[in-house]
Amino acid sequence: MRLSELSERSGVSVHSIKFYLREGLLPPGERKSARLSEYDEQHLRRLRLIRAMLTVGGLSLTQARDVLAVAEDPAFGRTERIGAAQYLLPPHIQPPEDEVARREWDQTRAQLAEMLHGLTWRFDDSSPSLDSLTKAVLALRSLGYGDADLLRQYAELVRQLAAAEYGGAIHPLTDLDKAMEGVIVYTLLAEPVLLALRRLAHEDTARRLHDGE
Repeated sequence: MRLSELSERSGVSVHSIKFYLREGLLPPGERKSARLSEYDEQHLRRLRLIRAMLTVGGLSLTQARDVLAVAEDPAFGRTERIGAAQYLLPPHIQPPEDEVARREWDQTRAQLAEMLHGLTWRFDDSSPSLDSLTKAVLALRSLGYGDADLLRQYAELVRQLAAAEYGGAIHPLTDLDKAMEGVIVYTLLAEPVLLALRRLAHEDTARRLHDGE
């Protein structure tokens, strides 16, 4: 398809498509002449992924480009690509600079890593997601929440969810590019779905408990 058709089908302006091509987010089309290239369904799919990463996932152009570059880097194996792509996704949390707060941070982070490893989770302790978890748990504990038993329940439920996502939609894919796309989609774009469902579930639970009062 021509650039104009790609724009029409994707809903992305020609100007934006040209920008994505220059920035390396979108691979070049097949050159037909000095001024004409043709594009296919893979370009259309990539455009939709880029737009979703930017609008739903909240990534910057630089972040989106870096994630896609790692996801397609042949120097990495399948597992390495998954980990590297996930580690590039926001948020990236910095530990506190205050000495006392930093000690509490390090202690809490180590406790959380130990708890998860005790549940037979396999992950690298340098994971930025562990930093995000640490920040959230410290905030909960400062308000008297963050019960360890509830955290373990969260962990077990989330691991079941990850197993369902990976085992049912990602791992069976023999095409590595599609598998990596699945990792990006389920890591980044499905999180707003989970948050929305959780809030709806809270409303449902509250209504069931308190209707009739």
